[in-house]
Amino acid sequence: MNAIHLGTNYLWISYESYILPIELLSYNKSSLFLGIIAFIGTALGVFIGLFFGTLSDKYNFGWGRRGPYIMAGAIFIVLSMFLNQLLTITLAGVLLGYIMIQISSNVAVGAYQPLYADILGEDQRGKGSGIGGIFRLLGSMMGYGITGFLIDTPYRQYVIVLITVVVVVTALLSTNTIKKSDLIIKRKKPGITKLFMDMFNLKNGLKNYIYVVVGSFMVFSGVIGLSFFELYFFKYILHYANPAYYVSIAGIVVLITSAFASFVFGVLSDKIGRKKILVYITVIGGIAMILIPEFEKFVYFLILGSIIGMSYGIFMSVSDALASDMAPGEETGKYMGYYNMATGGASSVSPLIYGLILYFSSSYSLGFRYVFYAAGGFFFIGFAMFYKILKD
Repeated sequence: MNAIHLGTNYLWISYESYILPIELLSYNKSSLFLGIIAFIGTALGVFIGLFFGTLSDKYNFGWGRRGPYIMAGAIFIVLSMFLNQLLTITLAGVLLGYIMIQISSNVAVGAYQPLYADILGEDQRGKGSGIGGIFRLLGSMMGYGITGFLIDTPYRQYVIVLITVVVVVTALLSTNTIKKSDLIIKRKKPGITKLFMDMFNLKNGLKNYIYVVVGSFMVFSGVIGLSFFELYFFKYILHYANPAYYVSIAGIVVLITSAFASFVFGVLSDKIGRKKILVYITVIGGIAMILIPEFEKFVYFLILGSIIGMSYGIFMSVSDALASDMAPGEETGKYMGYYNMATGGASSVSPLIYGLILYFSSSYSLGFRYVFYAAGGFFFIGFAMFYKILKD
């Protein structure tokens, strides 16, 4: 069921950490352009994910409720990745290619995000999310390991081929695994206009669900946007001649820690509850984040990065399980679409914020200091949201 997480995370770590930054490296204002392109493309993708999550609640076709949408998204990803190679000769082409890939990916994301709530009982969702976290982080590790290795070699042309093959294979594995449980639910189908309006109707939800979404948005903003600028950090701050290599090493080390913590605490949250874990882990991650600019050495980056990775891995699996617990059963696609807006919104807004900080700073050294302070601040705002949920 979780295999598709591996495919999409392999895609996005490869694209955000290597492919897109390298496509923009020749432009004088690369940090600013990177932030703007990430903002526009991801913002569109977020609403596509919400729309197709809501659509899969109401409109079923083919063999199941979610599976056909997952496969359609995977096929569109393949087409978009190869079309993107033809468009990157201009800045407008880079933007258009990124938008196509975002839209395609979020067709699948909107459909697979509700699967825990659809298929698993409440006492299994932490474990399911923990396993999902491992698949996500393995996909990210493949991005750092395979794409990071190939991107600066004569075999660079195989990067896109490998990504598309993995996306399709993992989509097939997920849809085949859920096939018996992915039952078509016959219900009255609203018109497209009513469906669109229903996307923004939260009358069946809980007030605290908004705090989950906002808190998750903040924590994800503290981590996700940084992946766009890792290459520049290692190039301009740590002064490595081959920054892609060090991005890969750091990414793999951090992700190993993150994957282990994601599974252990996902399972643990089924037994001891999810809210306290989320409160404590946001504080730990925030402290580690604001300490990074104080130690501009690779070994310290690995240590603090591993603490942040642990915090992020735990947060990712436990917050996903909590959102699944709180989503109304008949509208899981829509409500998990809102949770996905936290991830997608963070992918959209935080690169723009970090890009603007770097652009308006007098130096990369000062700019990255402000970037890590801002990221730590996002963690602490997330802490405030989950603390309120815990008290309520």
